[in-house]
Amino acid sequence: MEESPPRDSGASERTVQDSKEGKSVRESLRAILSWRNYSVYLITAWIYSGFAVIYEFFNLYLRQLGWDFVLIGVVVSIILAISAIARFVGGYVGDVMDRKKLSVLAMFMLATNHLMLGIFTDFIFVFGALIIYASMDLAKGGSTAYIMENIPKEHSGLALSLFQSGRSWGILILTAFGLMMPMLGFPDSLRLMYLVSGVLLLAATVARAVLLSPSPQRGRAKYRPLWRDFISENRQAVKLILSFMPGVLAILVLDGISDSIWRYGALIYTNEILMIDIGGINIMVLIPLIVSLPLLLKVGRLSDTRGIKRTTLLVYSVMPICAGLLIIAPAFPTWAPQSVVIAADSLIAGLGVVFTTPFLAIVAKLINDSLWALVLITLIQKSMPRTDTAKILGVFWTIVYIMASFGPFIGGLIYQFLNPTGMFVVVMVANLLILVGIAGYRFERKDPDTLTGRIDALESLIQELRREIEDFRTQRKL
Repeated sequence: MEESPPRDSGASERTVQDSKEGKSVRESLRAILSWRNYSVYLITAWIYSGFAVIYEFFNLYLRQLGWDFVLIGVVVSIILAISAIARFVGGYVGDVMDRKKLSVLAMFMLATNHLMLGIFTDFIFVFGALIIYASMDLAKGGSTAYIMENIPKEHSGLALSLFQSGRSWGILILTAFGLMMPMLGFPDSLRLMYLVSGVLLLAATVARAVLLSPSPQRGRAKYRPLWRDFISENRQAVKLILSFMPGVLAILVLDGISDSIWRYGALIYTNEILMIDIGGINIMVLIPLIVSLPLLLKVGRLSDTRGIKRTTLLVYSVMPICAGLLIIAPAFPTWAPQSVVIAADSLIAGLGVVFTTPFLAIVAKLINDSLWALVLITLIQKSMPRTDTAKILGVFWTIVYIMASFGPFIGGLIYQFLNPTGMFVVVMVANLLILVGIAGYRFERKDPDTLTGRIDALESLIQELRREIEDFRTQRKL
């Protein structure tokens, strides 16, 4: 009886705390949504992120078109390399052009990519559509910076989690996809989804062009040649990245390689080695969308209130477990008795996949990918300086993409000529190394803590002042 008062008091305190937290979330949402540009950008981005779930089936679709493992690996590696180069140039473009126009251009290129994939099946057209998709990174850096630089850092986790939550619209997309497959078959159903999404993305392009506010940038320095300005700007961006966020860069490079290997081979392996059909894979992709929405909002808020390092460790610890499950899946294909699997299939066709080991691996990885993407964006947004955001993002992702572009090629060679399970051994080792890196790295370094880093930051400020002075002089001459 003596312990009763403290328990009641604690429950009362938790109730008050939960009430305050709920009120704080509502106030944060009101503050975020009060900016019209954010609301427009959010809704148009949701169209893309809702249909993005069909990308999970793309390598399986290429197999249906007759592409072999090495060809898929080579093409995907080429596309990632082109994307890296486009992102590199796009970082500079995003800091010298109106970011609203770049946001519109990015959506238009994405719409073109979807329409081409929905209409054509010939290699040359499919490859061309993929090149357009990769080239979208010319505009994507400025488009992303358009939003990121205008989100207050105290609300950044929640605001960015709303973008990631748009993937939950994929529940409707996958439900429609699953209903179409028995009638049209897998390849034709996927093409129809690309066609419909292409039309909606064209509508989103028009919405951005009409409703978003302009975001003109300072323009390039006029007292030096374009090529020299480009090199100088990006060299400065590299210095800022190494000063402000070197650990984040190292972690993402290794994660990019391991994730590209997983994305290349996980569903092909599940379909062709573990003998899970497309209907079962559709269920695997659908379940995470239902589960991940509340987790996204919770993780977004957690990173704002509990610290990014703790959140990062919590989220990423699931990754090596997923790889380990696919490694043991051939020996232990199900985690429930076979009678249970048969009974589930007799109740609802394909439901038995829920009791398989690859289901646990794929579903856990897809859920964690959504959470990890949110953590990464929040981590970068909290770590990078406020100035030259598009250029810094461009150079940062260029480095990551270049390294990640080797992943599909490596995965294709392993799959074609060695044991396919070897892909996931490589992934698990890389995941464990990343966990060690996360545990040992100090995040949220707001200012460079070395003399060289401070000098680099000062040089960036001086260059910014020089640009403003040059612009002022030009305006006076006009």
